[in-house]
Amino acid sequence: MSATVDLAAYTARIGYQGPLTHSLDTLVGLHLAQAFSIPFENLDIHLNRPIGLDPASLMQKLVQEKRGGYCYELNGLFRLVLQQLGFRVTCLVGRNLLAGPPLRPRAHQVLLVEVAGQPWLVDLGFGTNGLIEPIPLEAGPEHRQFFDAYRLQAAPQHNFHLQLHMQGQWQSLYTFTLDEAQPSDYQMMNFYYSQSPDSPFRKQRITTLAAPDFRASLVDTELKIRRPDGSITATTLADAGAYAQALETHFGIRLPAPLPV
Repeated sequence: MSATVDLAAYTARIGYQGPLTHSLDTLVGLHLAQAFSIPFENLDIHLNRPIGLDPASLMQKLVQEKRGGYCYELNGLFRLVLQQLGFRVTCLVGRNLLAGPPLRPRAHQVLLVEVAGQPWLVDLGFGTNGLIEPIPLEAGPEHRQFFDAYRLQAAPQHNFHLQLHMQGQWQSLYTFTLDEAQPSDYQMMNFYYSQSPDSPFRKQRITTLAAPDFRASLVDTELKIRRPDGSITATTLADAGAYAQALETHFGIRLPAPLPV
């Protein structure tokens, strides 16, 4: 396979200094480091900038410009990194259940990665409720990840539900099957979600980032910081200057052009 990702630049971007081997330690370490370093964000949609999913575009935006992206970008870059390291990666598609009803289309990019015969669910693109580390593809067991807990539940028609324990109960985040998708499928989904006036990503600006001791989210002008004890600090940003400062302080983002508030 020809090189598509500058691994030195990528690992520097996410602050990863561990092994780059075809191993579970590498998979988990890279996933964790990217989750803590590259934010989920859809701001280019609101800047009317095209979103490219080719390797050069992903490296330029997420690594060189130190920006974030949404699922097609975040998981797209991670897929390229893993494939370059020799991992077997299968592209899947999920349906967001947290936003319904009505149900959204099946359009969330997720990955299945096999290590030593064990498949792992890999997903860096679900925003403030998303996984911090991969979890094994098996229904039932609870997986504690810092101050959140996840599990997979089997569902009819060969579906899995990824669930998060929130507000005292298990809540399904999304459902997915093991039917393989192709990168070209994501191109069509990306076009709709970045260009259609009906896209939920055109109706809200969303930026999120995880850390070991908090999760930060900025939805339009409301900044929220969630702590391990469940407390949430909420701040409404008053103007474009405060918005730009919050992006830089909490998410490490400097936009190429200001966004009005």
